[in-house]
Amino acid sequence: MQENYIGQTNIALVLKYVNLTVILVGILIAALLLVVVVQFRTHRVQTGFFLYSICVVLAGLSLQLAERYVDQDMENAAFICTRIMYSMAAPCFCLYFMETEHHEGEEWDRKFWTCIQFLMAVLVGAFAVFGRYHYMLQIVTLGQYIILLIMLFFSGKSIRAIIGFVLGLIFPIAAAVIAMINPDADFLGFSLSMLLLSVFFLYQLDTEREVLQSKAELSEKRVALLMEQIHPHFIYNSLQQIAILSDEDAKAVKPAIQNFSGYLRRKFQALTGASMIPFTEEMEHVDMYIELAQILPSRHFEVEKDLQVMDFTLPPLTLQPLVENAIQYGIGMSEEGEKIRIETFREKGYIVIAVHDDGHGKKTQLQTQKSYKSVGTENVRTRLSLLCHGELKIDKGEEGTTATIRIPEEK
Repeated sequence: MQENYIGQTNIALVLKYVNLTVILVGILIAALLLVVVVQFRTHRVQTGFFLYSICVVLAGLSLQLAERYVDQDMENAAFICTRIMYSMAAPCFCLYFMETEHHEGEEWDRKFWTCIQFLMAVLVGAFAVFGRYHYMLQIVTLGQYIILLIMLFFSGKSIRAIIGFVLGLIFPIAAAVIAMINPDADFLGFSLSMLLLSVFFLYQLDTEREVLQSKAELSEKRVALLMEQIHPHFIYNSLQQIAILSDEDAKAVKPAIQNFSGYLRRKFQALTGASMIPFTEEMEHVDMYIELAQILPSRHFEVEKDLQVMDFTLPPLTLQPLVENAIQYGIGMSEEGEKIRIETFREKGYIVIAVHDDGHGKKTQLQTQKSYKSVGTENVRTRLSLLCHGELKIDKGEEGTTATIRIPEEK
């Protein structure tokens, strides 16, 4: 009996020091990750969720450490707070992964899985308050990370793409199983630090590399856009028409030259300035282009505007090329089209910008026209994706063409 008691005492003492060691190691890992992630130059939404996860785990580890140095009454309160903190780590990881997978039409996934995780967190808190349900507490904790694992496989990504999460989830799952076998072996905080470490090296760093690659690609697109947007024919035609205008209406020449100068100035400012500009600035550039287009020897057209939303930003030269296509290759190539409509509105968390013309639509175009339009729209599409996770859709019908831009409102 005495030997068994001594053996159990020795095991308990070893577990005590092992627990203390892994807590300190976990705090060190979480603190280092916090410092490194804060230094990132690109703080996207998903990086914010990763920071929340680090802070939650770090707070839980600190509270777990405090349990060892407080009296009996405070120890119970510290235990409850520790479990609540650890229970919030799974929802944070869930939000982090869902943000990386956020696409149109998948919003229900985010709400569904996050609600399940928060419900499980509430159960963990409830079982922590009623300390006699320790076994159930560990089962629910285990369930949180099994659900997270199931969520990863439901995402449809390849194993290689989620390997950081999958390997990292082994640690909290193993820690919960060990705690069910031996309640004194409390390694959950350390296991969550290892999950953070796995996700950081095998997932978060890859996303940061993607951001750098996107910036390099964006720089190349900016140069391509600069070359594309300098249309010699448009400049020559504008100057020629202004010269003709000097014989027909001398008073209109000065405003036309000022408008032409302002158009060129804004174009170069947009190409070499900020990555995102207010919609009102882009609209001013569009208005200048429309005024110039209306003095050229082309058929008459009207422009309607229904701008329900104007307080947002977008990449420069996003709307103007679409209006240019509508004028030149929409109504400009049709004997019937004479109207362009520009509208903005909010729809299901997105800012929507639509440009519609009642021109040729699906009717045949010259190959050079198709090539120009595809280059221009593809450039707009790429910059929307890189700069604000936006998208461009072109719909051609019998009664004209509609170009629709959708920008996530949170961006």
